[in-house]
Amino acid sequence: DKHDDVYDRQIRLWGADAQKKMSNARVLYINLTGVTCEIMKNLVLAGVAAVVCDSRPYPEAVREMPCSFFHAEDMETAASENGSSQCTVAKSVQPKVEELNPLLAGRNSIEERPIADLSDDFFTQFDAIVASRLTVEEAKRISTSLQKVDEGKLFIVTDTFGFDGCAHLDFGASHKYRRELGKDKLSDLMPVEPYLSMADMMSVPLEGATGRWDKSVPRILVLHRVLMDYWSLVDKPEFVKFAQDWLAINKLSSSALSSDVQDCSLETLGEIAQHPEVSPVCAVLGGILGNEVIKSLTGKGEPANNVMMFSGFDGGCRSFLLKKN
Repeated sequence: DKHDDVYDRQIRLWGADAQKKMSNARVLYINLTGVTCEIMKNLVLAGVAAVVCDSRPYPEAVREMPCSFFHAEDMETAASENGSSQCTVAKSVQPKVEELNPLLAGRNSIEERPIADLSDDFFTQFDAIVASRLTVEEAKRISTSLQKVDEGKLFIVTDTFGFDGCAHLDFGASHKYRRELGKDKLSDLMPVEPYLSMADMMSVPLEGATGRWDKSVPRILVLHRVLMDYWSLVDKPEFVKFAQDWLAINKLSSSALSSDVQDCSLETLGEIAQHPEVSPVCAVLGGILGNEVIKSLTGKGEPANNVMMFSGFDGGCRSFLLKKN
């Protein structure tokens, strides 16, 4: 049928059963950014339905977003015709998402209410959630909601900033997967171990977040967390003073934001905080995270547990394991 013709290459790659699971799934996208738009584009083209939850005003919230969904000419027209705050980002992107894959007609949708107005049960109806620009408290709340259901549901919190990007991934306590052992060979079902929920990840003191190959907390992880807290403020203070206070509260030195490859001043990081997204970084990290969503939906392939960090300086993307102290 038409479905099999369109997804023929994917069926050959993942198998008919995996494609069926993807075609039956729905992913919730909270607060669109360049990286989450890349994930959404890739998955919608692959047959995974999208629900966009973004109550922010259009075009103000997306003027600098590196995404083909939002054209400068369209934004200027919307600004002149609608005035301010009369259209949400979710509403504006809806027709663009529908155009991507006609086979998903009627399955994609939007949610224009703010996160605070949504019940905990709202989040549990989706097979995966991909979010950007969340506060730590919002991430913890959604995580706690997902822990109440039996089936494992993937929850990703990701952002990019300058040449770097970071993602926290929670596959759910009950998620099981089969590791690929070779051509057409899969392992028995395996749990994600050690497992840490998103709420627990956000509560781990960063001063002790080290690993086998990381004798100190990774710079990209620190930068993501300081920016999450900074972006969550309505009245944003001067970044340098905010970052200095944040580092002191979290018992970290200023060297936690530097590396052998990149030694940025707080003033430079302040500029990145104001204009964070770079198109190639969003595209690369979005492609990698889209693959993690497919792993979660199909149960095939070892998942990235539980932080992924991308550096545009060397083009590398690696995982890091946050653990309870």
